[in-house]
Amino acid sequence: MLTIKINFLLLLFLSPSLICYVTGARPRIVEGELAGFGEFPYIVTLQRLTEGCTYHICGGSILDEYHIITAAHCVTNNVTNKLKNEQITLGAGITDLTDKKVGVYRDVEEVFIPLSYTSNKKSHDDIAILRLRHPLPLADYETLGLVQLPKADEYLPPDTFNATTAGFGDNSQFLQLNTGKVYGLSDPYLKYASGFVNIIDVFHGCKPTEVCFKSFGFLSGQLKGACNGDSGGPLVIENTNILIGITSYSNDKYCGQYTKFTRVSSYLDFIKKVRDNEIDETISSVKLTLEFEDAYPYIPLCGHDT
Repeated sequence: MLTIKINFLLLLFLSPSLICYVTGARPRIVEGELAGFGEFPYIVTLQRLTEGCTYHICGGSILDEYHIITAAHCVTNNVTNKLKNEQITLGAGITDLTDKKVGVYRDVEEVFIPLSYTSNKKSHDDIAILRLRHPLPLADYETLGLVQLPKADEYLPPDTFNATTAGFGDNSQFLQLNTGKVYGLSDPYLKYASGFVNIIDVFHGCKPTEVCFKSFGFLSGQLKGACNGDSGGPLVIENTNILIGITSYSNDKYCGQYTKFTRVSSYLDFIKKVRDNEIDETISSVKLTLEFEDAYPYIPLCGHDT
């Protein structure tokens, strides 16, 4: 049965309508389902302050009261791959980015990435840990929760599993005929899409440190899943809080064909070192000094009325 299923999937993936394009798109959820309040209590929005409003830059997941896990490219320069010295403030317990009175805001005090991500531009060690200046009040909010880390030998190929990815971002996409570029339309609501993990990307492959994800939508001809802008968000085993992937990139022109996630189980040693404050020469870090968390509930989201 497994062989028949895989062969069937490969035939669908090789359809001319699913020709891949290398774009390096930074993912957001497209054509996803709206999440209920508190449905994904571990998801956070990473935001920056600019010109009197805040804007969402990436997603992330709560590891513990002081640590958030996200993608390295969310906190680095996209040319040099070096860490940015720009303040990040996160919002937790939120499903609508425009409702600034709901949720908890915390400033990031220090950012950590594998040094290999900076020194090797071909590296896909796309993972970062954020340390907060003040702890998240996990016990005080039912809408706040933690992800659970997988074990090193769990959820590996060739086994396939059902999984869910979620984030804030584009809810549709369209092709601009005069430029040939695909654009998305964003909204401020948390959405999710479910699909298969460890499904072979027959065009581009999948590195051992990555998880390939294909949404259920392809079975009905719909492209659902991660797309431009929702990097750093979680990929969890369906109906659990077990974090197996961090939204990283796509090789495809259209969102929802394949998404590549950083395989969390490949970086358990890095995660442990940061959480235990055992920083060594394999880790790059930057300290952030600005404090905005008290003001964030009163500052509007860029591009949206509150």
